[in-house]
Amino acid sequence: MMRHLLRVSSLLLLSVTTMHAHALGTKANTVVSSTATVDYVAQGQPGTVSASVDFSVDELLDAVVVSLDASNVAVLSPDTQRVLTFRVSNIGNGDELFLLSANAALITDDFDPINVAIWIDSDSNGLFNNAIDVLYNGSNGPLLDGATGGNDDVVVFVVADIPASRIAADIAQVQLTITSDTANTAGAVGNVGAVLNGAGDGGVDAVVGFNGGTYAQTHAYEVINSAVSIVKSVTVNDLVGGNVPSTGATLRYRLDVSVSGAQAVDNLIIVDAIPANTTYQANSLLLNSAAQTDSVDAPLDYADFNISNAGAITVDLSAAGSMSISPPANFVIEFYVVIN
Repeated sequence: MMRHLLRVSSLLLLSVTTMHAHALGTKANTVVSSTATVDYVAQGQPGTVSASVDFSVDELLDAVVVSLDASNVAVLSPDTQRVLTFRVSNIGNGDELFLLSANAALITDDFDPINVAIWIDSDSNGLFNNAIDVLYNGSNGPLLDGATGGNDDVVVFVVADIPASRIAADIAQVQLTITSDTANTAGAVGNVGAVLNGAGDGGVDAVVGFNGGTYAQTHAYEVINSAVSIVKSVTVNDLVGGNVPSTGATLRYRLDVSVSGAQAVDNLIIVDAIPANTTYQANSLLLNSAAQTDSVDAPLDYADFNISNAGAITVDLSAAGSMSISPPANFVIEFYVVIN
């Protein structure tokens, strides 16, 4: 009797089935190939047979939104151009255009902000700048490239004005929603698992993901009674009359301090450390153009250098707690250092 490693008929058939699939993390329209091979011996003769199956990865449509503000955004009443910051992400696996919307008329808060607009962060710095960032107009939403680790998210700003006559601790909520344009066009938003034939990248099918192709996140403004802001600037004067920050150049630092709102503030103390590799110029400290001494000599003045705080200028605008500062109020603090 003849021995066989595998007893088969003279014709060996290997059957395969074609299919479609989607896989988070694999780019949509990627072709996945698989080949099965059988080695055998029949009637003393070795043989090999193989079969392959190919399928294209479908596009998964889904998104998520997170707030980048750690707490409620403090605002005055009235106030203008106040910013809520969000990150919107494509968590699908294809190149997808997303629609944005902001709902400021929620019923779970105290009031509604006005003049609400959505802006897209165009320079990727996470900071709102209406001279650079792009105003969303309903048709210029972000095109996010899923499954690449690259352009799969973008920062979005909701910018609104705060109406007058609100009181401290009043809350205004705004809900930002991101929606897959493909799912929206097909009328399939929220229909988890829906298959949209030929609607994905490269003509593959698109599948609505676990979030329904849409996602919403809510964040809030909170009214406070007063606000303090500070802006710091520097002017350079080098040894030859130019503005090159070189050794021996003098730096004039300026701090613009503002108090706004409806309620006075107390214990307003400004501290500014002298930068490394520079030397403070003795008795150069000015408050609203009036000279201040470097020593502790209240009530002559309430400023000093290197005493209240080591290596820093200190200016007590509340005069050691003897006065409250009622808004609106503005202060200019200046001092000089030399680059070592």
